[in-house]
Amino acid sequence: MPVPLVLSVGVFVVTYICIALEKVNRTVVALSGAILLLLADVLTLKEAVTEYVHWETVGLLFGMFILVTILSEGGFFAFTALWVARKLHYNPYRIFVVFPLVSGFLSAFMDSITVMLFFATLTYELSRLLKFDPIPVVVAEVTLANIGGAATLVGDPPNVILGLMLGFSFNDFVIHNGPTAVVAAGAAVATSYWVSCKRLVLSTDVDREGLARLDPAAAIRDPRLFQWGLVAFLVAVFFLVIHKPVEELGIPLTAALAPLIPAFVALFAGGQKTEAILRKVDYEVLLFFIGLFIVVGGLEKTGAISALARAGADLFRGQFLALISILMWFSAVASAIVDNVPFALSMAYVIKGLAEQPGIPALAIMVWAVSLGTDIGGNGTPIGASANVVAYTSMEKEGVRIGWGRWMRLAIPPTLVALVICNLGLAIKLWLRFW
Repeated sequence: MPVPLVLSVGVFVVTYICIALEKVNRTVVALSGAILLLLADVLTLKEAVTEYVHWETVGLLFGMFILVTILSEGGFFAFTALWVARKLHYNPYRIFVVFPLVSGFLSAFMDSITVMLFFATLTYELSRLLKFDPIPVVVAEVTLANIGGAATLVGDPPNVILGLMLGFSFNDFVIHNGPTAVVAAGAAVATSYWVSCKRLVLSTDVDREGLARLDPAAAIRDPRLFQWGLVAFLVAVFFLVIHKPVEELGIPLTAALAPLIPAFVALFAGGQKTEAILRKVDYEVLLFFIGLFIVVGGLEKTGAISALARAGADLFRGQFLALISILMWFSAVASAIVDNVPFALSMAYVIKGLAEQPGIPALAIMVWAVSLGTDIGGNGTPIGASANVVAYTSMEKEGVRIGWGRWMRLAIPPTLVALVICNLGLAIKLWLRFW
């Protein structure tokens, strides 16, 4: 076995294990793996930077991070949650249904980490005033946030990776994953409600004075940023919808530029707050992606992924439904255990290699299977997705302990229901040859 192949596989396995164990910062782990491959001459720096780091993905994430940070600083998320709660007349049962649906809708277009950071905190505050158990509501919010994230290209980082690396647009995800995610979301929230609604309300002794002090308008910390951020975000979504036809006309409006252009216009409008906004952008995630691109690029260059793809093709040649189902369920189980970003990046190369083999279904249907499995399967454990970790730690900071056991009892039933619906949706798409 060639030495570069052994080195690339070894570095990847060690990197993956270290990320899963979470004993060392994941960005440090990914960049260390990348540096080892460069030192061992498995990849040259030029190859790493020009061939294997997917800069369009990095640019798209950077632009979206800026826009979400602007909205957060303007008070958009707190305002939205409080406004919805008021419209629901602070009814815990209505909140249990509508808050998860709103978090799912927002997470289809925004970073689910930020969505859950605000929704988990505000759900706890409302539960304290309304005397209901916040844990089932927060777990349902996370579940719907991850399901909603599966609906669009920008809804979850795995979708960004799969979409941009394999040539699928925002519209492709909306058309093919969107309807399935909507049905799965409805079924998931209904299942969550059925599992927990009887034990939701803890007392009828509601804090009316506290509720009276909850003013959605007061949650808007900076009206100027709020307005500019919202307009810029809507423009970014519009650009993502039209960027493919615009590029065909010869105008280079790439997927990365779609959010970057309105993001930087909004930064100019931010005036003196621009520096503070830029300091709060999560650059660490971007460095993490860059390191992972190089580590997985080592597998691609040395032929490890091609060999895996050939083996998979030999096993499932002609068995389309079995392959699609296994891809989805394997992705779901794996993403509940390990970080879904390196998993999605690895699978992007694997299914690309599979699609090149004879007797294997089109690349597109495999993308939808891996995307749905990876995004939704992460609900199963508190560490399965970044939104889970944020919600779990937010509750602990408020003195509310969830525990792995209760999380899994609340999250697994709606997750399984959603995945079964996704599997049925994929089977129908395969039967209709609609992918």
